[in-house]
Amino acid sequence: MEVNSVENNKKIMRFIVESNDARTFDAYLDLVAEDFVGHTHFVPGDLHGNKSLGEFFYVTEEVAFPDGSHTIHNLYGEDDKVTLELSYVGTFTGPLPDGTPPNGKQIKFHYNIICRFANGKLAELWWFPYDSYSLMKDLGMIQ
Repeated sequence: MEVNSVENNKKIMRFIVESNDARTFDAYLDLVAEDFVGHTHFVPGDLHGNKSLGEFFYVTEEVAFPDGSHTIHNLYGEDDKVTLELSYVGTFTGPLPDGTPPNGKQIKFHYNIICRFANGKLAELWWFPYDSYSLMKDLGMIQ
């Protein structure tokens, strides 16, 4: 299989999502580039380094939403890019990295991820929630 084959890259992203739901955040460490960069609005600044992705998912999923799970609705790839359309359901029982306190509510939101691969590894990732206003309201960040 080619290093940057689209099918291999899609398998990597499916494995990362499944590993997060299984709470095995270090299972995919070797599939993420050492100079990985993740762009998200959930933490200040970007994520840097392969360990940062698992650490991010640990604090946003294991800590904040320990019962959370993903559904992959669409998974597409072309050249060195893969995009996913997902939904996430979980109960907000722990704080978010930005200090937002838990409110005990179950939330459900849809979002997209765009990924760039290099040398067979996840090199860069962007998160885009569909409806940031509703998500922030459900999390108790706004009234």
